[in-house]
Amino acid sequence: MIRFFLGNRIIALFFIPIIIGGFYLLNGQLNYYDFSEKVDFGLWTGLFPSSLILSQIFAFLLVTINAVFLNFIYNKHEFQDRNSYIVSLLYVISLSFYFSFYRLDGILLSHLFIIACLYQFFLLKQNEDGKMQIFNGAFYAGIAASLHPPLLLFFPVFIAMFLIIRPFVFRELILFIAGYICPLLFGAYFLIFHKHHFDMNLIFTHSRIHLHKDFIVSLSLCSASLLLSLIGIRDRLITSSNRLKKQIQMIWLLVIISVVIGGVDYIFYQQIERFSLLMIPLSILLSFSFLNKRFGIMASVLFYLTIGYAVLKFFVPQIWSS
Repeated sequence: MIRFFLGNRIIALFFIPIIIGGFYLLNGQLNYYDFSEKVDFGLWTGLFPSSLILSQIFAFLLVTINAVFLNFIYNKHEFQDRNSYIVSLLYVISLSFYFSFYRLDGILLSHLFIIACLYQFFLLKQNEDGKMQIFNGAFYAGIAASLHPPLLLFFPVFIAMFLIIRPFVFRELILFIAGYICPLLFGAYFLIFHKHHFDMNLIFTHSRIHLHKDFIVSLSLCSASLLLSLIGIRDRLITSSNRLKKQIQMIWLLVIISVVIGGVDYIFYQQIERFSLLMIPLSILLSFSFLNKRFGIMASVLFYLTIGYAVLKFFVPQIWSS
């Protein structure tokens, strides 16, 4: 499977919906993830369908779009010497450990707009006009924050992301702020119009979703794979352009955002859902673990173990779930 997705075969993307559907079927039959709790959409709570069936249909479509979009960015910006479709598979498998994979919520929607933001920032060039990309990227980041308000705390980090490629220009900073604020103003108006409370609970909230103990296993496997990825990233950066190096730096900033948000959520609320944001940058970074000839086999073994456990967990709920 890994070899198939590592190859330059676009047909590999057609298997992504099938794999997602397989996870949905397993969860539907074995009911591993319980969806009895209220779904949070940040400032847009009340706008999206409450029907579980519709929620699952939209989630299925969105996970597919996110996986394909992320892989498109990966290939367009030549993270490898040739096209590869492993990123889409990495995203789907790693996200399958989270509730957001199986139903539509603010976190899953924010994935789409963070990926769109990343795409816009990757289009920036140091010596060319980038006002449109900066505004669009900020606008998408603002939408993501309106759907998942904890991202509001990382407004300066999003600024740092585009400044990695662009020199500091005050007008562009103002443009970024304007683009970022626009969706937040619309979201705040929607919230107030529907007479919802506007307070800090939007950022610091407890969803009461049970902590699945399989998180420890999945985190351990991902951490080991990331260590192997560092070797592949080092080898790739030796011969890469400065532009690719700066794009990798942007991805590491996303890792920092995701780890901090997820860590706070875990420490104070014993929840892991916000760690799902980490799957966006990890899907790109983990792809480098297969490049090194010496450690590529080990990386493949770890990934097959992850896939195996992603399926096995449905059959042993009495051991891992609580």
